[in-house]
Amino acid sequence: MSIRIPLANTNNVMSRNLVKQMASDGFLPVIALEAFVEAGRTYQAYQRGGFDEARERITEEFSGAVFWLGGVTALNWLFEKLGQKMLKLPKTVVDIASDDVRKPLDNYLKFEKTKDGAQILEKTMAKFKFAKVISSVLIANAFIGFILPKINQAITRSYHKQKPQEQNINNQNFNPFNQRPSIDTFAGKNKDKNDDKKDVSFGLNLLSIANKFESDRNYKLLAVDAGTASGRAYSARNNDERVEILFRDLSSIYFYMFNMANMNNWLNKLEQKGNGSRLDPVSAEFATKYMQGYFEEKGVDKVNAEVFAREFLGKNGDIPESLKGKFAGEKIKIINLDIFKEELKHLVPESELKNYEQIAEKMSQLQPQIKGISILTENQVKDVLNGGHINNPEFLKEFYKNRFGNKFMDKYKYVAQNDLDAIKKELLDYVNSIIDTARKSDTKEVTAKLLRKASNHNLKMNAINWGSGFVISALFLSTIIPKLQYQITKWRTGSNEFPGTAQYRQQENKVS
Repeated sequence: MSIRIPLANTNNVMSRNLVKQMASDGFLPVIALEAFVEAGRTYQAYQRGGFDEARERITEEFSGAVFWLGGVTALNWLFEKLGQKMLKLPKTVVDIASDDVRKPLDNYLKFEKTKDGAQILEKTMAKFKFAKVISSVLIANAFIGFILPKINQAITRSYHKQKPQEQNINNQNFNPFNQRPSIDTFAGKNKDKNDDKKDVSFGLNLLSIANKFESDRNYKLLAVDAGTASGRAYSARNNDERVEILFRDLSSIYFYMFNMANMNNWLNKLEQKGNGSRLDPVSAEFATKYMQGYFEEKGVDKVNAEVFAREFLGKNGDIPESLKGKFAGEKIKIINLDIFKEELKHLVPESELKNYEQIAEKMSQLQPQIKGISILTENQVKDVLNGGHINNPEFLKEFYKNRFGNKFMDKYKYVAQNDLDAIKKELLDYVNSIIDTARKSDTKEVTAKLLRKASNHNLKMNAINWGSGFVISALFLSTIIPKLQYQITKWRTGSNEFPGTAQYRQQENKVS
């Protein structure tokens, strides 16, 4: 029995999309946090240091955030354009990450030529990508860590030279929030995850290093964080300000990039008896619509849990012994599609062979060919042999689109196979949770009502768990860290005043 497959992104309501994006490893969660950081830190700065510190803080937070969040990405784009002109590279931009299933660079080197028809060399690409990302990181670091602090300090000096008597730290007429820039100005881009293993030249894995900084959000932000903290500390006007900067910047890293994911994992484990992952609400709704289609095709509103499990999950068998020696791959086992189709002749009845071959061909299209050769992963081979509605390649194609777009099928783009396997596991966990709930019920049946309840519960728990992490991160970044930062200065100096303008207060005291 075939089930009507919903099209990707047709069932995404705003609440589900918002929770999905906040749960992603992209830039949106960090951008959203930045709104609270700017508001909280500017307010805390004004409470302690008045106009001077509040003005410096909003300038630093807003300008720094633009470069921190988008600087490396924007500079990468600029250097790609320069590379196309200087090295005569084609306009196609290739991801350089790879695993055993997806090899965008290998496809690029095989199918693309320079604009004058010359072969593109792997060594050329490695040096170009490495130089591009390192230059992008260094420029972003230089701006946030060295140029911006000097500009900020120069503005403060200018204020004090022009109106020294008006820069009283107790000035109550200034409201920093009337001039606070909008978070809508920010722009972030999602990139994909990692795993590259090419060894190029000089004993350095240039492609691997370049890939990390080009495609992984955390590597981009951490690289800029390292330069930012050291640059700001170097540019500080005195040791008290330097200590504050280092404490603030270094302690903020965890709450910007890791706390939300960790909180979600811990809370999921508490609720799901040790399982720290959970299907995102958009994918859960898509899967629910697919399962509802199963009821519609049958013309019923309930099915025995064991029947439902058998028809959705398939046979749950392992790889046949005769196939195990046919796989290649270093970390992820893969098999040539033609070899698998040849082996199928010995594994399935002749009457069913054509159907299995068609399913295998559709399954192989869930990843691009590697230099013109179609392949299947070990898990995909299991799915073909086991059957089950949840392993239908036509369904999986639309299911993966909800999470990754079309990139996972693009020969020049990279989506880690581990990420696809992870979301497939979350899907299986979601379906199994529905089956387990049905088995524990009095009727032992999966019903349309149970499906709706499962999807709504998934949305609620994703929102609570990710929301809890967001609130804690926002609280620490906007309020607790600044307060601790100020307390450290008070312990060190006995004063609760802004150390950045200490010299101006001393000058004004001498004048008075």
